[in-house]
Amino acid sequence: MNILILGYDVKSVNILSFILRQEGYDVTSIIDSGAAERTWDDQLTDLLILDEEDLNAALFRRIESIRGASSVAMLLLANPASEDDIVSAYEAGIDAYLAKPYGYQMLLAHVNAQLRRARVVPSALVPNLSTPTLSLDPERHTVTLSNGQTRQLTNLEFRLMYCLVVNRGRVLSPETLIEKVWGYTGEGDRNLLKSLISRLRAKVEPSPREPKLITTVPGVGYTFNPSE
Repeated sequence: MNILILGYDVKSVNILSFILRQEGYDVTSIIDSGAAERTWDDQLTDLLILDEEDLNAALFRRIESIRGASSVAMLLLANPASEDDIVSAYEAGIDAYLAKPYGYQMLLAHVNAQLRRARVVPSALVPNLSTPTLSLDPERHTVTLSNGQTRQLTNLEFRLMYCLVVNRGRVLSPETLIEKVWGYTGEGDRNLLKSLISRLRAKVEPSPREPKLITTVPGVGYTFNPSE
């Protein structure tokens, strides 16, 4: 499982990275005080840990920005805060909050709880994920094309492809796809969806500029044509 740590303090992030690597996790860490201004790019990440100091409006905006572009599980580590601030952090998009200083066992309990969610294949994924033109691997987040090529998908790309395949032949509105992919009504927007559609087409379409598998129905939405 892959964990990405974003933090402000080198020592704190290094200690956290060491603990998690000792537990066998693949860990990437980034020290970037300007990360709030950076567009979140959905990576092959199962858990994002925000190692922060205090809860504040700037942090909430940063969390909202990340959540608007990614469905990744998000654990916030920060100093003790008021109930109102903690609630604001959850409303912004975090999945769990752990107050500092925290114990080793409590940290691992939070991490393992979030990663269990990342491992679970939602019940909606039970339908057959193979079509005449491609097949999806929920465990590896890959798509295998009819020519035998296998492409790695990011978390968001996989969720979108998954939704389209399960609803093959149906036209899905942008609002429906945004809710299914990002998990929060209104968190994504149409520009994010168009960008994600474009990225996905580049990986699965023989000719992305003339898409046959993932097609646009003007004024209505998008549909997946499994026989094309």
